[in-house]
Amino acid sequence: MDRSTIISLAVMILLVSASYILAPPSHTVGKYRAEIKINYEEMTAGISFEFSIVYPNELVKEEVVHKSVTIVNGHNITITARGFSAYPLEPGVKVDYTINIFLDGKLIPIRPTQVTAMVRLPNGHLEKALIMLLGNELIFRFAIRYKSKIAIATLVLIAYLWLTEPIPLVASALLVPIIAVILGIMTAKEALAPMFDPVIALFLGGFLLARAMNKYGLDKRIAINIIARARSPVKLSLAMMFITCFLSFWMSNTAVAALMIPIALAILKTIEQERGSNYGKMLVLGVAYSATIGGMGTIIGTPPNAIAVSMLKSLANIEISFLDWMIYAAPFTFLLLLIAFAYLYLVLPVKEDLKRGKVIFAELSETVIKIQLAEMGKMKREEKLTAMILIVTVLLWFSQKLPFKIMGWSGHGISSGIIALIAGVLLFALGLLDKEDLGKISWETLLIFGGGLVLGEMLVLSGMSEYVATSLIGVGNAFIILMLLGFVSLIITAFASNTAAAAILIPLAIPIGSALGISPVIPALIVAIASSTDFALPIGTPPTMIAYSTGYFKFREMVKIGFPLMIIGVLLVVLVMSPLWLFMLS
Repeated sequence: MDRSTIISLAVMILLVSASYILAPPSHTVGKYRAEIKINYEEMTAGISFEFSIVYPNELVKEEVVHKSVTIVNGHNITITARGFSAYPLEPGVKVDYTINIFLDGKLIPIRPTQVTAMVRLPNGHLEKALIMLLGNELIFRFAIRYKSKIAIATLVLIAYLWLTEPIPLVASALLVPIIAVILGIMTAKEALAPMFDPVIALFLGGFLLARAMNKYGLDKRIAINIIARARSPVKLSLAMMFITCFLSFWMSNTAVAALMIPIALAILKTIEQERGSNYGKMLVLGVAYSATIGGMGTIIGTPPNAIAVSMLKSLANIEISFLDWMIYAAPFTFLLLLIAFAYLYLVLPVKEDLKRGKVIFAELSETVIKIQLAEMGKMKREEKLTAMILIVTVLLWFSQKLPFKIMGWSGHGISSGIIALIAGVLLFALGLLDKEDLGKISWETLLIFGGGLVLGEMLVLSGMSEYVATSLIGVGNAFIILMLLGFVSLIITAFASNTAAAAILIPLAIPIGSALGISPVIPALIVAIASSTDFALPIGTPPTMIAYSTGYFKFREMVKIGFPLMIIGVLLVVLVMSPLWLFMLS
C-alpha cells in the first residue's frame, strides 16, 4: 500500500473508533420514569409514570392509563398517558404513549413545542424524549437504543467511504446489509428487503423507459422540435433550459445533460463567432443547471426524491404518490428554473456579446435545427410505440391517487413501482428493448440507492434517528432547524453524492417534523431537494461535470457562478416552499 492509502485507512479507523466511543450507549433492561411538563396559557402541569424495558421472552403486554390532576388558577388540568407497562429490548421498539390534556373536563389541543419530556434511566441519568404530533394525537416517544454504537460507527464508516471512494460506491452500499446482519441489528430478510423496495422498482422502470427513448432518438426529437420554435437568443436559452428540465423529469439528469449539451454545442458552433462567449457559457451552464433542477420535479428524477418517498412510507406511514410529489416539487422546480435563467443572464454579460456580434442568431433555424430534423426523418414504429408507452405510463402515474375525486373516482391505486415495471415488461414484450439494453441502465445507482435505504432502516431500528432528532430540537425554533437541515444537506452533497446525503439525513429529518408539530413530509422534502442543489463544484453533479468538460469554464469560474445559486436554492426551499407545503398539508 502507498502512503496515501495508509493515511486514509488510519483516518477511517480513527473516525469509526471515535464515533463508536462517543456514541450514546444502548439502553438496558430495568425501570424507566417519564417526566412530562405542559405549558398552556401561562399554566403549567405535569405527569410522571414508570415503564419497564424487559427481555423479549419476559414481556407481558399490559395496556395502562396513567392520570394526573392539577389545580392551577382555579382550573382543573387533567393529563392522561395511554400505553403499555413494559416494552421489549429489541431493534426498532418505540415506547409510545398517547397524551391527552383536559382543561375543566374539555379536551384541548396542545402543540409539541408546548411540551417537554424527560426520561430517568435505571442508572439515574436523564435523557430527553420526543413529543410528536402524529395525525391529531400528541405522542410521547422514547426510542429504545439497541446496538446504537454499532449503528453510528457504521454510519460514519459508510459516510467516509462514500466521501473518499477508496472502493466503488456500490461496494460501500452492499457493505451496509452485511454489517447490519452480521452484527445483529437486522435479520437477513429485513436487511435485503430495501434492496428491491417499491421505489427501486419505480426507478428500474424509469431507467428502462429512458433507455428506450434514447435508443430510438425520441428524447432528441422532443428536444429538437422545441428548440426549433425559438426565434431569439434569449428564447433559445430559455427553451433549452425548459426542455432539459422536462426531460429530467423522466430521465436521469446525467443522461439528459449528455444529450442536451452536445446539442447546445452544435448550435453554438453555428451562431458563435468567437468560442467562449458569455452567451455560450450561459447556454451550456443553463442546460447543466436545468438537468439538475428538473431531477427534483418527480420521484424518478433523482434518487433523493425516491429515498424520501420510501422512508416516509416506512417510518411515518405516509404514502406520497407520483402526482403528490409533482404537486409539492414542480412549483419549486419551475421557480428555481426561472431564477437560474435570470441569474445567468444577469451574471454573464450576454447583451455585450450580442451587441459586439460575438453571437449571430439569424442563420440558426436554417442550419443546425433543420438539418438535424431532416436527418432524423419521420417517426419510426419503435419511436411511436415508445412514445405511447411513455404517455400511458405517465397518465397512470398521475392517476394513482388524485388530489380530488372525479365522479366519485379518486384514482386506481396501483403502486407507481408496479406501473413502472408494467412499462418495462411492455418494452421487452414489444421488442423495443432486449437483454443487451439491461446492461446499459444504471444498476450501480439502484444498488447504491438500496444500500442507502438499508442504512436509514438501521438508524431507525437502533433508535438513533429519534436520538439525533431530539438533540436537534434543542437548537432553536422550527425555522432555524429546517434551515439547518437544508444547509447540512447541501454541505454533505458537496462532498458526497446526493443519494448519500439523503440516505444519511432523511431518517433523521422525518421524526423532527413530528416533534415540531408539522408534517414529516416537510423536512423530508427539504432534505431531498436541498441535497440536489449543488451547482458550484464541477465534481458536485454529473451535469456540471459534463458542462465543465466542454472547456467553456475554468474551475474557479464555475464555483464563482454556481455558489450564489446554490445558496438561493436552499433559501428558496426553506423560506418560500416550506410555508407553502405547510399550508398544503394543514
